[in-house]
Amino acid sequence: MTWGPILAALLSALVPGAGQLYARKPLRAALFFLPTVGLVGATYYFLDLGTIGMAGLLVRPSFLTGLLALDVILLVWRTAAVIDAFMLTSDDSDRSWAMVPMALLLLAVAVPHLVTWNYGTDTLDALTTTFVAAPADAQFGPPVGTVRIPYPAVGGPDGEPAGPQITRTVYREHARPAVFRSGIGDPDAVSVWIDIANDVIVAPPYEQPENPLDKDRLTILLVGGDAGPGREGLRTDSMNVVTIDLVSGEAAVFGFPRNFKLMPLPNRFKKSFVDLEERVIEKDLTDLDEDGYPDTWYDQDGDLIPDEPPFESCECFPEMLNKVRQYTVDWTRTYPYSPDPGLSALKDVLSNAMDLPIDYFLMVDMGGFVDLIDAIGGVDVLVKEPYHVTVSSPEEGQPKASINVEPGMNHLDGLEALAYSRWRIGSSDYHRMRRQRCLVRAAATQTDTITLIKAYPTILDLMRESITTDIPIEALPDLVWAAGQIDLNNVATVGFIPPTYNTGRTPANFPIPNVDRIRWKVRQVIENGVEAQSSSGTSECS
Repeated sequence: MTWGPILAALLSALVPGAGQLYARKPLRAALFFLPTVGLVGATYYFLDLGTIGMAGLLVRPSFLTGLLALDVILLVWRTAAVIDAFMLTSDDSDRSWAMVPMALLLLAVAVPHLVTWNYGTDTLDALTTTFVAAPADAQFGPPVGTVRIPYPAVGGPDGEPAGPQITRTVYREHARPAVFRSGIGDPDAVSVWIDIANDVIVAPPYEQPENPLDKDRLTILLVGGDAGPGREGLRTDSMNVVTIDLVSGEAAVFGFPRNFKLMPLPNRFKKSFVDLEERVIEKDLTDLDEDGYPDTWYDQDGDLIPDEPPFESCECFPEMLNKVRQYTVDWTRTYPYSPDPGLSALKDVLSNAMDLPIDYFLMVDMGGFVDLIDAIGGVDVLVKEPYHVTVSSPEEGQPKASINVEPGMNHLDGLEALAYSRWRIGSSDYHRMRRQRCLVRAAATQTDTITLIKAYPTILDLMRESITTDIPIEALPDLVWAAGQIDLNNVATVGFIPPTYNTGRTPANFPIPNVDRIRWKVRQVIENGVEAQSSSGTSECS
C-alpha cells in the first residue's frame, strides 16, 4: 500500500500532466498539459474583454452552446489525465484499496463541470424562453415566441384594423394560463383551449426589424403589470419609456400616468375604438343638476329640452391608458410576430404620443418585481414623506406588502419596495409614478457586477416566469453593450402628469394628454439632457 498513485492522480487533477511528470513520463505529461496552454490563453482573452464584453458573450446562445460542449470535453480530458496518472504509478495491490479515494477525487474533478453545465443550460433555457428567437430564414418563417396571457383579455379583437392579407399561415404558440386548466379554470375556457392553442392567423411576410444599435439612440418601454389576487386581468399600471443616447451615454426615463384618457392613436388604427368610444362617452357623462339629461347636452332646436349632440370620433383610445393592452392583446393580425400584441400596440401608442420611435417593450409582473429587488439585496431610496402602509401581495395566500419608514434614506426589501411603489391612498397616482421612476433609477445605479452574479439564479427564474418582451435574442449582445454606455450620473426623470401635461379633463375628471407638450418635453430632454428634466435641472429623485 502506497500513496504515490493517489498523489499522482491528485497532481493531474490540479494540473493535467503533472501526475504523468511525477511518474517520470515527460512526453506523456506534455501531451496532457498542452491543452492547458490553450485554455489559459482563452481564459485570459475572455477576462480581458471586461465585464461588458464577457456579459455580451454569455447572452449569445451559440457561445453558450459551444461553452457547454467545451465543458464536456474538458471533463473527459481531466478525468482521463487523473486515471492515466493513477494507472502509471499503481499496481494491482494499490488499485484494490484506492477505489474509494479515486472515486472521491473523480467526483471532485466532475463537480465544477457539473455546476458549469447546470448554469449554462439554465441560462440557455432562460434566454430562449424569454427572448424572441430570430427565424432561420426571414423569408420563410416568423420569430418563435410565447404569447403570455395570464388572465382573459377584456374587450377583444373586434376593433382591430384590417391589415394586408396574403396566403400565409402562422401558428402561434401560447402559454397555458390557469384559466384554461382543468380543475382550476372556467369549464368553458378549458373546452376551447385546443382551438386557442392551434390558432391560425393570416399574416404579412416577416420583415427583419432594423437594428436600433445602428442608430444613435435606443428606446425601450418598461411596463409593470398589476395582475394578482383580486384584480381583473392584467393592466399596465406602470409605464416608463427609457431612452439612451448611445454616443453620450445620457439616458432619460419618461413616465405616463395610467389614468390618461382620450390618448391620440397612430394613423393606422385611429378608427379602431369608435364603438368603445361611444360607450365610454355615455358612461362618463354626468348630470350634476339632476334634470335627467347629461350636463354636456344642450337645447339645439329651441324646445327647451337638451338634445344629444352628434357623435364625432376623437380618433383616440377612450378608456384609461393602462387598458390599451387589454383591448389589443388579441390583435394577432396587426402584430402577428409579436409575443404580446397588446404590448406592441401600447408601444406604438406611446411612441406616437412622444414622437419618438420605441424599439422594444419589456414587462415585469409584480411578483417578479419583488423577487428582483430581493435578489439584488434591496434598494436604497430617498423617502420624502413618512409611509406606514400595506398593499396586497402579488401572490395568492402570501402576506401583504407593508412599509413603515420615515423621511430620509431607507433600505427597502422587495415587498417594502412594492408597497412604496404601489401605494396611492392618501397620496396620488402622480406621486406613485414618481416613486416608481425613482425606484427604477435607484436599482439601476446601485447594482454592481458582484451583486448581479449573486442574484444570477433568481434573475434566470424571473426571466422565465415574470418577463414578457419582444427583444430579439440576437440583439442581446448589443443591448448589453448599450447598457454599459449609460452614464448613471446623467439619467433624467420626467413624469407627464397634470396640470402640466394635460389639455383638460373628461366629464368624469380624467386628464386628457397634451400630446404637443409631451413631444416638446421629449425633444427638450433629448437635446439638452438632464438640465431639461425640470425647471431647476435637478432630479425629482434627489
